[in-house]
Amino acid sequence: MSSSSMQTLSFLVNVPALDGRGRTVPQGAIRFINPGVAGLDNDGLFLRPETLPMDEPVVAAMLAQYAQLARESRGVADISAFAPGQYEDFHSGTSFAIRDAITAQASGQAGAIRAREMRSKAQTTLCLAWALEQAGRELAGLEEKLGGQWSRFEQSLGWEEDDALDPEALTLAQAKPQLAPGGPRVPYGLLVDAVLCFLPEGCGLFSDDAALAEEWREYGVAFAPATDADTARFGLEGAWQCAKAPGHLLCLSRRAAPDKPWQAAAWSVFLPAGDRA
Repeated sequence: MSSSSMQTLSFLVNVPALDGRGRTVPQGAIRFINPGVAGLDNDGLFLRPETLPMDEPVVAAMLAQYAQLARESRGVADISAFAPGQYEDFHSGTSFAIRDAITAQASGQAGAIRAREMRSKAQTTLCLAWALEQAGRELAGLEEKLGGQWSRFEQSLGWEEDDALDPEALTLAQAKPQLAPGGPRVPYGLLVDAVLCFLPEGCGLFSDDAALAEEWREYGVAFAPATDADTARFGLEGAWQCAKAPGHLLCLSRRAAPDKPWQAAAWSVFLPAGDRA
């Protein structure tokens, strides 16, 4: 099944990670959402929604600017201030936005135009999350490389694990450069909301992120061992934790937004079997 397919076969979309390349997922029924990135493989790992309003050149421009921002930012606040303005920059000047405005005036289809604007904002959120994830991967690679080089440096000085409490060894450990852990990210609620905006009816979510699972529990999402019917529906095997919850709780909101039908809909969510119920 291709990455651009929107067939009715039920499957799960991974959150919060978007880029599945190089990641190990438990089973083939789990996909990663592609927010419009060109050149991704076509082996069924990615879901590319057919309703994405912005095309690949616009997405590429967003990703380039977001990537630069991610490298320069010190926290989520920097990203939060940047994203709304970038949405206006990228969407308002596109042929899509101009065409939408003309159509709205001519036909009075304000509801349809509003829906398209929400999809554009959701796509922008996903692009921002994608760029931050790539920046995080770069940072993780640098941390791994630094860790290896530092270990070789310690070995060259003759330090061993037994020397950890030695004053000179402690001084050396404190001198090791520290990279910012993780870097900024899109808040979980905004990211899940953007994913659900494009998720086909009958599909669900999967997460192996313990922090996100805990956030869901705090909003009253109750997980229990998945039944055979639950797993069969998504072509899964083995033991899983499962919950069925309205979208607004999965978006970490106490109530559904009236103009976001996906927040009122019920969705299935799966966690690894080892996650606590």
